[in-house]
Amino acid sequence: MKLGIGAFAGISAVTSAGAIYQKRKDKNLRKLLALAKQHFMFDDVLASWLLEEPSFSHVHEGGLVRADGQAVAFEIDADTLKIVEKMEN
Repeated sequence: MKLGIGAFAGISAVTSAGAIYQKRKDKNLRKLLALAKQHFMFDDVLASWLLEEPSFSHVHEGGLVRADGQAVAFEIDADTLKIVEKMEN
């Protein structure tokens, strides 16, 4: 009986730690996306996105779509907060 309770408590602790980590990660991604929206200063953003996993190091790829259909792709460095607009080829 004690072994079962201990195992349950251990699993609960791991699950809670995973949930806390995911919440923190989501919050940081929302902050990065908000910073990018401020950087481009568009009033008519219909959609925005930011990849959860960095493409390299701490650089995330993202984009904004405006009401007129114009799309802007960018990269944002989570450490330096530097934003670079990506040019279409």
